[in-house]
Amino acid sequence: MKRGLASLLVPAIVAGACATGARPELTDIALAPSTTTTESAAATTTTTTITRFPSPSGRLYPIVPDSMAATTSRIVEVESLIHTIETADEAFADLAHEQQVLYRSIGRHPDWIGPLLARTPDEYVAIVEGHIAARQAIADIGSGAAPLNVPAWEIIEPLPADQLRALYESAEADSGIHWSFLAAINLLETGYGRIDGLSTAGAQGPMQFLPTTWEEVSDGDIDDAHDAIPAAARYLVRRGGPDDMHNALLGYNNSIAYVAAVTHYANLFRDDPRSFLATHAWEIHYSSAAGDLWFPVGYRREESIPAVEHMVEAPWSAPPLAS
Repeated sequence: MKRGLASLLVPAIVAGACATGARPELTDIALAPSTTTTESAAATTTTTTITRFPSPSGRLYPIVPDSMAATTSRIVEVESLIHTIETADEAFADLAHEQQVLYRSIGRHPDWIGPLLARTPDEYVAIVEGHIAARQAIADIGSGAAPLNVPAWEIIEPLPADQLRALYESAEADSGIHWSFLAAINLLETGYGRIDGLSTAGAQGPMQFLPTTWEEVSDGDIDDAHDAIPAAARYLVRRGGPDDMHNALLGYNNSIAYVAAVTHYANLFRDDPRSFLATHAWEIHYSSAAGDLWFPVGYRREESIPAVEHMVEAPWSAPPLAS
């Protein structure tokens, strides 16, 4: 079953519920930057200013470390915080977003993996390894040059994590497909339903079904997670699950790398449900030729445009600049 993999190719990760309240337009941008200044005590004191532009929601793109030491150290700190603070804490979502950006950075610097694991406390080693393995598999899914254009998508609020988990577990009870596999597919395909593709061609809905395949497994609403998640479980059973999840996942997307990515995330969520909650708070990032662009809730483009034009209109979408 051919799928969109919006979120994998985004992380080039992937798509629901509607956002509530008024939707900010891309032109409603606060162009006054937010600056963060850091100083290092050395023989000569140096100052670095990080410029970040507020998004329409007021949130900021996480600061992206530019060194192995800073990145590896911060991943350990963030994992510890994610596993200790309450998910209701306002800081949790920002920490999860930072976690996502940090692992994307590690994915671009494989030589940093060894030093990262060497400094990771034992209780987090398997978690960090799971994230790294999933990112490496995702990198193997994509092929060719990074896209020059940003996509015609709308980014919407996903269903809350507890509601999604209940849907996964209900589908597991009916099909035998472990909830963690359904969560991993939902993450990779559409970022738990955040991505709403505005094209009517190709795969659709939070679990990215082709309409022809959808007709085989459901007569419900392809865009509704309440119908799409159990339909995905039924499709996996048709393809060999839960006894042979490798072939079942190949049936879902005929890519060994996709199967590996889903399996790594599923194992991570099964062994550490807090990691599911963290990835549920991840944002949509898009690996374009112009950089790693962030599309928060409220992003909407009726037509694809060059990424460089998007960045002029939406400077908050690009990684922070150091000066």
